Amino acid sequence: MSKRTSSAILMSLYSLSAAAQEEGTVRLGKFDFKPVLTTDVAHIDNVTYASENDENKTSWVTVISPEVSAYTTVDGHDITMGYRLERGEYHASHADNYTDHFAHIKGNFTISDRHRLVAKFQHEAGHDERGRRFSNGFGNALTAVDTYKNNEVSTIYSYGAVSSFGKVDLSAAYETLDYDNDSELYLIRDRSATKVGAEFTYRLFDGTNLIVDADRNDINYDISTSPNKPLDSTEHSILAGVSWNVNAATNSFAKLGYKEKTFDAATRDDFSGMAWEVGMRWLPYSYSQLTFSTKQDTRETNGEADFIRSRDYAAMWEHSWLERFSTTATLAFMNDEYVGDVEDLRDDEATKVTMQADYVFRRWLTVGLYYSLSQRNSNRQEIEYDRSVYGVMAKVNL
Repeated sequence: MSKRTSSAILMSLYSLSAAAQEEGTVRLGKFDFKPVLTTDVAHIDNVTYASENDENKTSWVTVISPEVSAYTTVDGHDITMGYRLERGEYHASHADNYTDHFAHIKGNFTISDRHRLVAKFQHEAGHDERGRRFSNGFGNALTAVDTYKNNEVSTIYSYGAVSSFGKVDLSAAYETLDYDNDSELYLIRDRSATKVGAEFTYRLFDGTNLIVDADRNDINYDISTSPNKPLDSTEHSILAGVSWNVNAATNSFAKLGYKEKTFDAATRDDFSGMAWEVGMRWLPYSYSQLTFSTKQDTRETNGEADFIRSRDYAAMWEHSWLERFSTTATLAFMNDEYVGDVEDLRDDEATKVTMQADYVFRRWLTVGLYYSLSQRNSNRQEIEYDRSVYGVMAKVNL
């Protein structure tokens, strides 16, 4: 689910010391605060992602997104934190109104030349739009958006000097997902995940690195509709590849490997197969950038089957035509194959095209126009949809 999120309310008495302060920030004690306000007004021609056989709701929506980030340094370690708020008001479909909250805190700790640590906590009180995820195909039947709480704490320990040939990153994370609807039908999605991993990077020669990473992910669901057949599972993956920087204008990486998913329930079929991650960034000119990425992996189910086998492809072109005028175009394609011992397994193909043009009227004011077209084709006609959105965005900072 893609969202524009911004955050939150700040108003205090500030005394600006204009001498050594970054534009757009204010100093309060030992912290630099950066407030931003983003406002969108958009028209959506299919609010609930309905198929052509269902009622199609159209509406204008106003999204107000205040945001504040704070930065400080403690004993040479960088600390950042932020709070974001997003309020969406649908003019002709009040059931789709929402208020989302986002918060995070992150610390970058440099212990020595060879030892570094990054720790992060993030919280999201978000929502799924009607017709998305669990409510695919029956969004019109819901009387409100589907809200949830998502919390994650993660850490990465790095060993190896920046100039050394080899580096090891050890990571650990714990994540919880809890939906607010307390009916058993909805609560079957609530789960937690504990993930540990290691990545080894070795410099083969200037600009080219060998990468090997391995992960283990333990996924546990709170409840199951079939007590003898829970969706709890353990995933293991290992990928190997290279990253290379041909020059300052080209950065790429490619990793190929193997993944297996083992269910606690013997009645569910385990999975093993190929996984990959590939990405490339190319700057043909200093004012133009192309980005490509693709990934094959597994995702957790959203209410049916055992899991989802996914393949994603994306391309982006960012171009600055003038000093103040730029455009961004993206194309994304996703294939989701539902796997499991159920009848009428789904196979979806989704495509999304987005175009945006931004003009910087002042250092503190950016205005943009955007348009997106998304569609899903499936072997289930009731979850197919076409959806277009066009709107205007204004971003204001100090």
